[in-house]
Amino acid sequence: MTPKYLIVGSGGPTGSHLRHHLSSSGATIVNTTHRPSPDFVGPGIIRWTHLDILDVAEGLKALSPLIEGEKLRALILFAHPTLVQNKRPLSYGEMTGLLKALEGIKAILDLCLPVLDKGSVLTVLPCLSLIKADGYLQARVYFGGLRGMLEEYARSISAARTCLLNLEIVHIPGESTPHVPEPLLSRMKENTLGGFPDPESLARTIMGLTAEPKPWMHGETFRFPGTGLL
Repeated sequence: MTPKYLIVGSGGPTGSHLRHHLSSSGATIVNTTHRPSPDFVGPGIIRWTHLDILDVAEGLKALSPLIEGEKLRALILFAHPTLVQNKRPLSYGEMTGLLKALEGIKAILDLCLPVLDKGSVLTVLPCLSLIKADGYLQARVYFGGLRGMLEEYARSISAARTCLLNLEIVHIPGESTPHVPEPLLSRMKENTLGGFPDPESLARTIMGLTAEPKPWMHGETFRFPGTGLL
């Protein structure tokens, strides 16, 4: 049976390499985006569908028929709301937006888990704990909430059924890093990347982690680099 992957987000270089390598292996890819669907040239099958994690209702209606009928090999989560540098307390509106994004990710998980029998959920997260920088309150609130939600799913789902794992990274050459001060960005680049010299290396790592069920990895977080503060 042809493996099927669902990628949520990643319109950048990592996603491009991931789609290329997965499709070259014969996989079918469903990729959500909140932007206009890009053109795709390459082997295999890729289906783009619009989905905004801040307002998922219509996107889930379009996504549902694309993942029905076949088991998913993996759900790969890149998407997150727009996050900006902000040292002041978060406003009610900002908090509401972050909660909507978390509710959107939960809705995607709940839709996909029934078709992820012996599949994987891999979430790509930033290593906020490795960055000594004030002011990223939105990012810390959102990703802190996301980690807690993923931990709860990992506790409630059998590893034999679905493997949930996280991949933490600091910086990837070629990817956009909006709102990161240049001195910090320079230090991040100098400490790149515990094994990820470029987006293609990250894409291949994601492929390796999701290629086959790995119950012993269930609930684990893999960190690159694993030590040190930037």
